[in-house]
Amino acid sequence: MDRVLVVKLGALGDLLLAEGALRDIRDHHSGARVTLLTRRPFAPLLVRCPWVDEVIVDDNRPRWHLPAMFRLAATLRAQRFGMAYDLQNSRRSSFYLRRLLGGQVTWSGQGPACPLPHRHPDPKSLPVLERHLGQLADAGLTPTHTLRPGAVWLAQPVGDLLERAGVHPPFVVLLPGSSARGSAKRWPHYRELAARLQARGLTPVTVPGPAELDAFDDLAGISLRRHDGGALDLPTLAGVLQAAAAVVGNDSGPTHLAANLGVPGLALFGTDAAQAARTCLGRGAVQVLAAPGFTNLGAEQVERALVPLVRT
Repeated sequence: MDRVLVVKLGALGDLLLAEGALRDIRDHHSGARVTLLTRRPFAPLLVRCPWVDEVIVDDNRPRWHLPAMFRLAATLRAQRFGMAYDLQNSRRSSFYLRRLLGGQVTWSGQGPACPLPHRHPDPKSLPVLERHLGQLADAGLTPTHTLRPGAVWLAQPVGDLLERAGVHPPFVVLLPGSSARGSAKRWPHYRELAARLQARGLTPVTVPGPAELDAFDDLAGISLRRHDGGALDLPTLAGVLQAAAAVVGNDSGPTHLAANLGVPGLALFGTDAAQAARTCLGRGAVQVLAAPGFTNLGAEQVERALVPLVRT
């Protein structure tokens, strides 16, 4: 059996953007075993992906940590991959393919060391989805899903959870958080927006992550958590988003998840529109509102833009 390696090490939003490319790789190599190399926090998530047969974990150890590099090299070389796709296109992923696999495999990428040619002179200037599309086309694929990543396979039923929490339709999920390093991405007016939505008869629902469990307790509406008070896992979050009438979020992994699921809503950016467009969050039913520093992007403006998108 042919074996194919896909390298994607990035954050949650990056992995979700690569879902369509993974599907196109799976379709192109229909008889092959597809293995994904990704970071440990995302391995349990990607094990559920129908376009992947196996997940290998990269623990992100320093490249000078020779025992870790030798172990990863031995794991990769034992698979005897016939083809590899570097969807990360970083120095680290290029190092893995050039050094750890030692020229054992033909690989597709967009870095200068990639043995396969790519036609765009500066692929990293492109939006992520267009970058993936060009890379797969240059490798001889005919991509049909790359520009439309999905994640329906990730969502699990949440009817019992919503019933226990007293959440009834229509409800709007607010995603006011971001990664610890992305605090500048947080739109500052979620509390006012939650109050406005509640006044309209729309229940605001927050789904705090592990690092923000108590950060948004003063928002109107309902905060969803596990029965022990912990953060919901991603399949449960996906189920909640899928059941929502709309979503409002920052530039974050959960907002990308909502976009992948086709949930209508808004992604809020404190940057200019061009920079926001490069994230590819304004796709499908999610629309982007961008204003440098969030200037003149208050709760009233967001409410006005959101209400026509709410599904009933």
